[in-house]
Amino acid sequence: MSGPMIGQVTPLGLALLTVAAWAVSLGVLSARPELLLAAVPAALVLASLTLRRPAPDYALTCETSADRAFEDDAVTVTVTVTATSALPLGVVLGPLPRDVELVSGQSRAVIALPPGETASFSYDVRCPVRGVHDFGLVIVQVRDRWGVRSWERRHVEPRLIHVYPRTTPLRSLPRPHRTQTSAGDYVSRGLGAGIEPGDIRQFAPGDAIRQVNWRASLRLGTLYVTQHHREHNADVVLMLDTLAQVGPAHETTLDFGVRAAASLATAYLARKDRVGLINVGGTIDWVRPGSGRVQYERLADTLLRATVVFTYVTKNLAFVPPRVLPPHALVIAITSLLDPRFTRTALDLAARGFDLVVIEVSPVDVTRATLPSSPVNDLACRFWVLDRRARLDEFRRHGIPVLEWNPSEPLESALATFGRQRARLAHAG
Repeated sequence: MSGPMIGQVTPLGLALLTVAAWAVSLGVLSARPELLLAAVPAALVLASLTLRRPAPDYALTCETSADRAFEDDAVTVTVTVTATSALPLGVVLGPLPRDVELVSGQSRAVIALPPGETASFSYDVRCPVRGVHDFGLVIVQVRDRWGVRSWERRHVEPRLIHVYPRTTPLRSLPRPHRTQTSAGDYVSRGLGAGIEPGDIRQFAPGDAIRQVNWRASLRLGTLYVTQHHREHNADVVLMLDTLAQVGPAHETTLDFGVRAAASLATAYLARKDRVGLINVGGTIDWVRPGSGRVQYERLADTLLRATVVFTYVTKNLAFVPPRVLPPHALVIAITSLLDPRFTRTALDLAARGFDLVVIEVSPVDVTRATLPSSPVNDLACRFWVLDRRARLDEFRRHGIPVLEWNPSEPLESALATFGRQRARLAHAG
């Protein structure tokens, strides 16, 4: 939607008007005709202001190279102006939203077009911050040939770019203790259709020929078939703590938690698992477990809006529909543990029998990276670490595995070590 073309006198026109007025006044008072002659050129230029001229007319389009991107991706913006009437001198200010950085080119251009001509310019921007950025505002300023009159129009048309949290490839994922009946990548103890070899037994009527183990059959003199383990999928629910955050802008514990959640969702969906999401904070948002590309888009759209909403009201999972938390789901809680309300929520889930894993985004490491090294800061961080360990021990006393993750390190390496510890814990149990 384009606003009206608003006309006004330029500062140059006001300056010429002032000069002409002073020259006429001094010429009359001093009876010097040369001063009156000096005011004639300015008066002739100002006479153009009395003429009723139509506002300049043109057509404008603004396009972006993508409407979806990941953090730190580059997007190209192209603005095109086609003159319907003459544009003696124009300045076009392209869209440059807040939290968007200019990478190359200029977001403004100066044009001068005769009727029917077209001009365009492009520039590249970088989107370092997740969220929805509006590239819909373009401002056009046009001046007449004398520079004493100008027009301005604001073109406002919603042009949204969704910037999703960046993801990292993950292979070492927490393995769920219980699976579902649908086909997936987790090998079940039960025998049936699958590709993982299990037991060998004698051939029985109804067995498929492709199951015959010819090597064993030739050696034993009778037909034997190979049974395989079933391969099932799992329900995984990511529970993100949005109650509190620390750290510099765009590098807070919540930002790291969102990127971890996006990476985990991508990896589990690639394994054909059903993935859901719950944002636990001042407001509770959720996405029902599902699979496929459409499900990733639902999860990503919810994650890019994740933010801390301050409230004194205690939220709990009673607001969440039962279908969002399937009984045999693996729940991965991603938290900085800065708010005790999230601790109570996680312990409540464990008490209800859910398979719970806690990934702690270390606020100590995030904060320490922004502080100068000094004895006072080092001592304060050491005391903070001791307090954090006491909180984490509360989870371990309840048998809940906890992964302490320093965001300066790759999440994959932390998950690899954590996976071996979780496997030993499950075997010991």
